[in-house]
Amino acid sequence: MRYYELLYIVNPNIEDDRVKNIIDEIGNEVGKYKVSIINHYIWGKKRLAYPINKNKYGIYILMQFSAEQFDFLKNFERFLILDKAVIRHQIVRLDDEPTKVEDIESVVDETEPLKKESFEIPEDDSVVDHEAIEEVQDVNDANVKETESEEEIKEEIE
Repeated sequence: MRYYELLYIVNPNIEDDRVKNIIDEIGNEVGKYKVSIINHYIWGKKRLAYPINKNKYGIYILMQFSAEQFDFLKNFERFLILDKAVIRHQIVRLDDEPTKVEDIESVVDETEPLKKESFEIPEDDSVVDHEAIEEVQDVNDANVKETESEEEIKEEIE
């Protein structure tokens, strides 16, 4: 079984009812190829990275599905290209099975908010790397010597 993810962007000027019809049309088109849809939902209206067809925003829709064969992808992609409402799309093969949206929501509800852990610096010298400090001091000393020699050369030239 192979898992795929389709992210497509719909023209933002389309009404909500028409967007739902587009989702149904694409779901029906995939259904023709004996594909099982795992998730298919509106991700939201977001700003595009660059204008597409003079649109600065787009409605992002995410669909995750599984299929036994992949030979239908060419015809399905052609369908997406010819659909005037879809301004961009991308199909990606997933390594693992995606979780259903209902499962994600239940996991988010059960998790506790992140707690800030207090960070204390130990008072002993166990954390300090003395060798690294000596190396930094040696480099600083070398830089000071180079600076002194540069100043001597400048004085000699003048």
